[in-house]
Amino acid sequence: MKKAYKLFFLLTLLFAAAALFAADHPNFTGKWKLNVQRSETSSSGVTELLIDVDHKDPVFKYTVKGMAGGQQIQESESFTTDGKPSRGSQGITVTASWDGPALVAVGTAGDGSMVFVSRLTLSEDGKTIARVYTQKDDPQQHHEIYEKQ
Repeated sequence: MKKAYKLFFLLTLLFAAAALFAADHPNFTGKWKLNVQRSETSSSGVTELLIDVDHKDPVFKYTVKGMAGGQQIQESESFTTDGKPSRGSQGITVTASWDGPALVAVGTAGDGSMVFVSRLTLSEDGKTIARVYTQKDDPQQHHEIYEKQ
């Protein structure tokens, strides 16, 4: 009987710890629209973006639709948030991991050089995502704000 009690207690602690760990990481699932007025998009020519995110940690999938440079864009990607590298459709390797409540993704080219670094944070009320990123050819940080639809 004591062994069963100890096992039950240990399992309870394990699940409680797992729940606390999962609670530290926000879930980005939803449809998100770029707020162009609150974002820095001038260098990219982006005038409209709608992102549909399916986030079931550690799997993060998204589809982007919008306008950039006067042309329609659409892209779908998937990666994991556990620090394991994932190969994107454009040949970029994405490695994403958690830095507290922020999701940090680093994209690298085949030669290992940095292509981008992106940091996503979800507001406390869950209504906005802030994305701060830098790119290989533009080391200046850019900020984007996405609003839940």
